Amino acid sequence: MIRAIGTSLRRIALLLIISSYSLLGDQPIMNMMPRWDGGYGVQALAETIHRSDLKLGDAVVGKGFSEDIQLLHLQGVYTWDRSVRLTFKLPYVVSAQREVLGIDNEKVVQHDQGIGDITLALPLKQYFNLSARSGNWSVVPQIKIPLGASSNENKYQVADRVWGSGISFGYETETYDWFFAVSANAWLYESHKSNQWGGSLDLGLKSGDRLLYLWESDLKLDTEDTFVLAAGPAIYYRCSDTLHTRFEWKHDLISRVSSRKAEYANGDRISFGIGLVF
Repeated sequence: MIRAIGTSLRRIALLLIISSYSLLGDQPIMNMMPRWDGGYGVQALAETIHRSDLKLGDAVVGKGFSEDIQLLHLQGVYTWDRSVRLTFKLPYVVSAQREVLGIDNEKVVQHDQGIGDITLALPLKQYFNLSARSGNWSVVPQIKIPLGASSNENKYQVADRVWGSGISFGYETETYDWFFAVSANAWLYESHKSNQWGGSLDLGLKSGDRLLYLWESDLKLDTEDTFVLAAGPAIYYRCSDTLHTRFEWKHDLISRVSSRKAEYANGDRISFGIGLVF
């Protein structure tokens, strides 16, 4: 009986694996997992990013000058008890290229490849159970550690290569039929990278105990007048108590970049992840 109850509790917890997730600030797909002492999980996530225009503020200054990035993320979590855990996120740039204007006004393609910067976090959660729904409040201190030196401005580099410290606050709740999550985050970086603020809002509809449909929205702002609002669908499917999958697509609905330097914008991001929880 005890074993059966434990299995049922794990299945309920696994339904929450999709929590408020964004590669910009939130935790890995195992954000809510595992809920038992000594539990751990790992995930591999493939991500493709395409940005179609080079902009300065709201104005397009490089029509058709695009940027394409393919990333592979390794992410993991270890749980001391259900309210305290440690997570890491480590990206690897499989390939990246951007088109820039050369000294003779020709289009030049620049490339990048290699390991990114690691992010460590300590999610702290307070759970609650009501008569018809459950959920949690969370506070998540984070730190980004550069794994290489920052390049000069003439070299293309996807990774920031700067130290950063961040914190996020979140609220999540669910019933048998639906899921809701909202979060806010802030990042402070070294002086040559602008500080950032952001938030997310996720709405989900469950189909049985294995499938969840989501509509997710992400907001990002910084001290250089960047304002990006992205949204799109996501699907989570639990293959078993151990194996989990997730697909996500987001499109930039609003894409205003820095008014001080040209940046690539008007983007789409597609990701697919496979996670293992033990």
